[in-house]
Amino acid sequence: MFHLKLEDNMFKRLWDAWRKRDLAQRVRCDGWTGIYVGDYSTAPTWAYTIGFRSSLGSPEIVVFDLPRRSADGVFQEVFRQLTAGETVLADGKPWKPEEPGRFVWRKVHPGRFVDDEEPWLGISVTIDAMMNSSAEDFEAYQLVLSDADGRLPWEAGYDERLRPRQRALYDAA
Repeated sequence: MFHLKLEDNMFKRLWDAWRKRDLAQRVRCDGWTGIYVGDYSTAPTWAYTIGFRSSLGSPEIVVFDLPRRSADGVFQEVFRQLTAGETVLADGKPWKPEEPGRFVWRKVHPGRFVDDEEPWLGISVTIDAMMNSSAEDFEAYQLVLSDADGRLPWEAGYDERLRPRQRALYDAA
């Protein structure tokens, strides 16, 4: 029985090491990669980037409650805009104000990168530490989505049914 636990633990460590190397390689080749968490049948589901910092010197980004294809589109567009100097991530700054709905950048509270509730940006922090000499200045921004009436979570009248689907990582835990 002890032997099986040792093998399971060894296999897990090997798998984790291979996964981290694979993610770092994707960042080196493509500039970034995305991590997609959840199944959309339970809340929350989220996606976040790895590589924006090491490739562009920009913060990583996280979004909630977007299907994988949509989240990937957001990541690609933000990476393109950051590369071209067309956008800067800043707390409270709207993104794509010409689009229907409202999208606002909020700076993720450092205590929420990996907290007791969930490892919201766990592997991103780990890969960043592998690829950069100092992880002390790691930053991330959450793209906060409005409800159907255009209200944001901190505004009066926000649809409370959506709150569990979009966690407020910009608030301290």
